[in-house]
Amino acid sequence: MIAQLLGGIGLFLLGMLLLADGLKAAAGEALKRVLTRFTGRTTSAFFSGVTITAMVQSSSATTLATIGFVSAGLLTFAQAIGVVIGSSVGTTTTGWIVSLLGLKLSVGKIALPLVGIGALMRLVLKNRAAAQRRRKSAPT
Repeated sequence: MIAQLLGGIGLFLLGMLLLADGLKAAAGEALKRVLTRFTGRTTSAFFSGVTITAMVQSSSATTLATIGFVSAGLLTFAQAIGVVIGSSVGTTTTGWIVSLLGLKLSVGKIALPLVGIGALMRLVLKNRAAAQRRRKSAPT
């Protein structure tokens, strides 16, 4: 049993190291700016933690991602505390959603339209950003 415990802890730590390395490699200034924008103040970090946890319905996933962001240098420890406390509160949000709406809400029925809206927004915003870059680089 002790060997399994040590193996599980080792696997967890290896996963955290791989997550941090992956975030360091993939993270750019844009991701850092977005994270800073949503976690810059304690209240915004708290509400970001609540919102993200309510959306993914897992405070563990939110906390692990936050730890990865801190170890990659994308978040400060103070910002991470707000997100983690918010994720704990966000866990109860899931229970409230179920108690208020019941199990009548089918996520599957609204997921595909939301994906479509997100893809459309991505295309529109990407084209708008490309047009702005062309305007800035055009000679005047």
